[in-house]
Amino acid sequence: MTIDDPLALFRKITGLLTEPVLLVAADTRVLAANPSAVRMLPGVEDAAPLSDMVSEAAEDVAQYVRQWMRTGHPTPAGLTLHGYDGARVRCRCFGARAQWLPTLAVHLRAVRIDPGDRFLTVKERVNALERERTLRFRATEDRLRLNSSLTAAQQKLDHLHTLVQAVASSTTTAGLIRSVAEHAPPVLGCTEAALHLTPPSPGPDRLHVPVGPHATLVLATNRPPPPTEHLESVTALIGGALRSLSLL
Repeated sequence: MTIDDPLALFRKITGLLTEPVLLVAADTRVLAANPSAVRMLPGVEDAAPLSDMVSEAAEDVAQYVRQWMRTGHPTPAGLTLHGYDGARVRCRCFGARAQWLPTLAVHLRAVRIDPGDRFLTVKERVNALERERTLRFRATEDRLRLNSSLTAAQQKLDHLHTLVQAVASSTTTAGLIRSVAEHAPPVLGCTEAALHLTPPSPGPDRLHVPVGPHATLVLATNRPPPPTEHLESVTALIGGALRSLSLL
């Protein structure tokens, strides 16, 4: 028996079916198609690979064909068929080995998936689970970053509160200088902070910030300068303490 006789029989049996039916070789070439498939899929009669007519990757299509080749019962898989005028039709495709054919092939019936159809292939389920896992992982990362930011903000507020209390409780110039040296660095993110009531000596890696007409706040830091609003808040606080000590 030649292969032409079974193909003619295939076309005769599937000719009245309204759904696209294909006969696909082991190398994914389309051997035959019923009239419904011909009307739907351009190039289906040219012995082209099935992967040329769907959106899925060629390796995925080849994997589906290998799976269908191993079973005699119709097994579903999802494929997006390329119709005329660029139409994309999502289909549930039932494939099984064509045991009646003297060569290795599968017969494939495509059923359009309606928008409300909840059919999912195994691969789609795996992809959905992977997307969910990725979203959960990103949400966890975002939550950790947010918690870290909130913790850092709370620590800065605590440092600022401590500085305010220390400066407010300073009753002498020496006490104020000690309070600034001890509690200003965590607030401003610097390594050292020194309050000078006389013009300080210039030095490398030092930021000089005026505090009133006569005092200067000298900061040592190996980071970018503190934000302007932070400097303004701290210098205003120190300036108020100096005025209360009648030094400004």
